[in-house]
Amino acid sequence: MAVPTLPPPVEIDTDTKKAVIEGLKKVLTAFQQAGLVDGATTYQQIISNPAVLQSFIRTFQDQRALVDDIVRAKSGGEPVRDEATPLICGISLAQIQQLLVRTCAKKVFEAGKPMETVTETITKKSMFGLIKKIEQVERQSVDPVEERKVRELTRYIAFGWQLSLLDAYRSMLSYPQIMEIGEDIVALQSIENIEAVSRFDPGQLKKVKTAVGADFGAILADRPQAINGISVWNREMYEFYRKTLGDKAWAFFARDSAFFNVCAALDKPVAKIFGEMLCYIAAENLTEIQRLNIDKVEVVVHGLTSAFGNRLPHILAIPSFGKDILRKMVDNLIHMQQEKDKLMFSFALSFKAMVPAVDEWMANLKH
Repeated sequence: MAVPTLPPPVEIDTDTKKAVIEGLKKVLTAFQQAGLVDGATTYQQIISNPAVLQSFIRTFQDQRALVDDIVRAKSGGEPVRDEATPLICGISLAQIQQLLVRTCAKKVFEAGKPMETVTETITKKSMFGLIKKIEQVERQSVDPVEERKVRELTRYIAFGWQLSLLDAYRSMLSYPQIMEIGEDIVALQSIENIEAVSRFDPGQLKKVKTAVGADFGAILADRPQAINGISVWNREMYEFYRKTLGDKAWAFFARDSAFFNVCAALDKPVAKIFGEMLCYIAAENLTEIQRLNIDKVEVVVHGLTSAFGNRLPHILAIPSFGKDILRKMVDNLIHMQQEKDKLMFSFALSFKAMVPAVDEWMANLKH
């Protein structure tokens, strides 16, 4: 999964801000006149209501041609179809979206502050002069840590799709976690992935981020559960499995500690033979095959792949496959002295001949 890149930071002056707001209001009016946006929607609602803003952004993305006379390039005045070209207002569409989304996020975060009742001395004017009274008043509470957390989090809010995740970002991630994740927060594009990351303490996040470098964003986007496994292995072994498995490495590192205990006994050449199989094979089945030497491991891996094809991940994920099916094959293979090529051929045929029996075995598992 591609990880989005935050647009360049933008600080706009008063004139630019005015031009951006005027342009947005013109776009809103055009969409309302076309019946694409509720006529009662106001600019203030757009910048304060995540659902309204998200809908507005989607409408713009789907109906750009409708506002070509408004959204024009600074140089030449032609319609703009990308996110990076500077507009006549001086900044790009990506930066305008960033400004809108961050403004909305700030309003949402501000509105979410709890209220507290405090006692204050209130000074009021009356016809007799100044009167001081002690009263109880309600105001939003200020939590310094939460303030810093929100301020840091807001730095990484820039896209319309993030609007539906604001509550999850804030409620599930702690300030130290946000500090460690940094701008890679944009890689967390679902509540499920945010929740997965929230289970790791800042120390784990820091260790993994240091170990994987530029891969960190890709891990968060694809399978953040892999953080657990990566934190267990040393850097050398991380790099070995990353190189061996490619992007499938995230599925491997997301597996449980019991499986890694079995993998720890694998020599690197043997691990390479298993390859992507390590992403799904049950520990019990791996243990059975590990009884063989490297050449015979290759025989079994080839035979299984040839016989079961794309069904193999489902079959090898069943723990009892090793004891019920593989064990007898492995026992036979251990004592054979034929050359590897001959074993490869004969056992490929043997595994293919076993397919009906395996199908029957799997059918019985369901009963």
